[in-house]
Amino acid sequence: MSKSTLGKIVVVIAVVVVAALIIYQKTSNQQVSSGQATSSAQNVCPAPVNQSTGQASQTLSPGEAALQAGLKSGKPTTIVFRTNSCAPCKEMAAIIAQIRPEYEKRVNIIEILVDDQAEQRLINQFGVNTIPTSVFYDKTGKSVGRQIGVIEKDKLTQLLTALEK
Repeated sequence: MSKSTLGKIVVVIAVVVVAALIIYQKTSNQQVSSGQATSSAQNVCPAPVNQSTGQASQTLSPGEAALQAGLKSGKPTTIVFRTNSCAPCKEMAAIIAQIRPEYEKRVNIIEILVDDQAEQRLINQFGVNTIPTSVFYDKTGKSVGRQIGVIEKDKLTQLLTALEK
């Protein structure tokens, strides 16, 4: 073998090794420290790790707890992501305040303020990047729809009534 052929073989081997290391590093970055793989395609977020124990935190935010209880209640559930500062969100909050007395015993209505740091895991889980965003579940806990923007009062009452059936 000539010296130039040997040099070319060494360069090819070096490129293969570097590529393998890069692939390995990217693959191991997809795992959280609890050892569970995550996938952005599934739109899920890993649980935060408790720094003192290294275990995944099991503490639910108020919104997560309300959603979990709502989905188990046997009643339809609506979760509305909003803020107190944007005009469409204020309009949506006013509509919810108007209909809540009529529906609160039959439908779970959960409002999540997106600027609440405690709710960031839930917001990320739902992929909320435009507000207001409303997500609807039937009484079995099955997700049946998502609406971005203000929902007029008449349309919202129709949606909630349909969810009860």
